[in-house]
Amino acid sequence: MSEGSGKKIKVLVVDDSALMSRQIANILNGDSSIEVVGRAKDGLEALTLVKELSPDVVTMDVEMPRMNGITALKHIMVKYSTPTVMISALTKEGARTTFDALKYGAIDVIAKPSRREDENLEAQQTDIINKVKRAAAIRTGRSRYIRMSHAIRLEEKKTKGNPDPSTRFIGIGAGTGGYYALLRIIPTLTVDFHDILVAVVLVASRYIEPFVAYLDSQSAVPVYSFKGSTVPKKGGCYICSGEERPVLKINGDGIMKFNVSEHSPADGSRALDRMLASLASHAGSHATGIVLTGAGKDGAQGLSLIREAGGIAVIQDINNCVDPSMPLAALERGSVEKILPDYKIADFIMGTV
Repeated sequence: MSEGSGKKIKVLVVDDSALMSRQIANILNGDSSIEVVGRAKDGLEALTLVKELSPDVVTMDVEMPRMNGITALKHIMVKYSTPTVMISALTKEGARTTFDALKYGAIDVIAKPSRREDENLEAQQTDIINKVKRAAAIRTGRSRYIRMSHAIRLEEKKTKGNPDPSTRFIGIGAGTGGYYALLRIIPTLTVDFHDILVAVVLVASRYIEPFVAYLDSQSAVPVYSFKGSTVPKKGGCYICSGEERPVLKINGDGIMKFNVSEHSPADGSRALDRMLASLASHAGSHATGIVLTGAGKDGAQGLSLIREAGGIAVIQDINNCVDPSMPLAALERGSVEKILPDYKIADFIMGTV
């Protein structure tokens, strides 16, 4: 549902905690374009209310009695195809269940509102409202179960040595909705992947380790979190937060490394632009830049530099995005060579599209 339609976005809040349910409802009702039409205390009640109320969006807790959020989500995707956003603390302990929810069709993940000293409550509230609005705008059929192969032999999960002149460097930038998109890309790469992939996710750094652990458990290729100075190996995937701002550099011995970059307040974080620019500089025509769903314009300039260096610039199809802002910004610069939905990007990387 579009905000410009004049109708309010109808939301069903599902959480077994009355306090958390009320807090989320109050946040959403504080926006004039959203109306919480119901609250359910578990998955069973949620299924009844989805049928009765036909909400535009469901926010779903993960752990609940009688029927948990994952089981309820599966039923909703099959019977009603209603955009669903999961509510999670995104702790290491609960991350597997949360990312399973994305695999089963949830649109995105919202961190539970918290009054921790290192959390900005106002920013959290804005995030919840924005993600619900974006979920309401998702086209029918955008949510679907991601099929992954679990026949992964540990002996196959190996990197393949240092990069050589033929190695491609694939840089991916992802913002809002990026978890879902990356889950449709990295776990579908095959053991024949011999290049180097680095993905920058515009989330807080504390969320990266749980996501990397989940991706690695689902993937035939090894997946690592970016830590300090990292020497990339062929066949490896490296994931980091935008807070890390990785750049590819070559030292005096000719060794390629991903290092943390410095930035000034004047240029903002520009994590994606800086990473893609470094690939353009050092990998040239062997660089590929891919900008996925996300808010803002980060990545557009970096893609232009990759094209100028003879590399390939790719964006996610805007009709396939939770937030099309980043791909649109790149498209407006006129530097995009390919436009692909997230479920075809892995095939492109493997050379089959």
